[in-house]
Amino acid sequence: MTPDESRKLHYGSGMGMLGFLKPAHIGWTLGNLRDAAIDKLRGSAPRPEQARLHVEAHATRGDPASVLAALDDFARNRRFLMNVGPEKGQLLEAEVDRAGPEARILELGCYCGYSAILMARRLGAGGSVLSIEKSGHSVRAARTIIDFAGLSHAVEVRQGASGDCIPQLEAHFDLIFLDHWKDLYEADLRAIEAKQLLRPGSVIFADNVGSLFNPEDYLRYVRECGHYDSRSEESHIEYTQLPDRAEISVFRG
Repeated sequence: MTPDESRKLHYGSGMGMLGFLKPAHIGWTLGNLRDAAIDKLRGSAPRPEQARLHVEAHATRGDPASVLAALDDFARNRRFLMNVGPEKGQLLEAEVDRAGPEARILELGCYCGYSAILMARRLGAGGSVLSIEKSGHSVRAARTIIDFAGLSHAVEVRQGASGDCIPQLEAHFDLIFLDHWKDLYEADLRAIEAKQLLRPGSVIFADNVGSLFNPEDYLRYVRECGHYDSRSEESHIEYTQLPDRAEISVFRG
């Protein structure tokens, strides 16, 4: 596990590891730390690379559903992956469908390409996903996995920090998926607003805003700033039964 992955294991600086050391979460936390230690001792490839190899061995080229199933299998039975997962993935797919087949989607946090594939497979010829990811290991793996799924024509994975990339973007996005470091959600959404990348009706889907992740600042902003109509959806942390939420906010304009 790389330093970036270790930090993302506790999803930003907010609550940090303290929340994951509570009795309800300690077993899952220790299991992830054990797996990371084993990989380090073995000199294993970074986890996104492990996931790529698993996809190529167990999925069917050109079949996005089989790629997602292979990533789910890896995350459940081999090593945890920070994907949106199938449960919250259904909520995300519903928002993609509402945005329509020609939607322009911005994703912050690509990781292995799971959610980019999940979204892009529901788009038509005019739809697109732009995914921003800081980690080089993740970018390389995601591009290969997305190409394996047959969706590289619909997805661009751009390497860089979100704070550096957002000011370079142009035009409007119909859907924005936040799934990177949780302590960046509010600042990056404000930057998106300042760049005028939203239009009335644009949707912001924020993953991992359950209480474990200390999301109060972000939730207070989208619920009280007057720019959005927000709703909260109960769910679970991907591949676990630990409680989580997604916040879905519609830009008023």
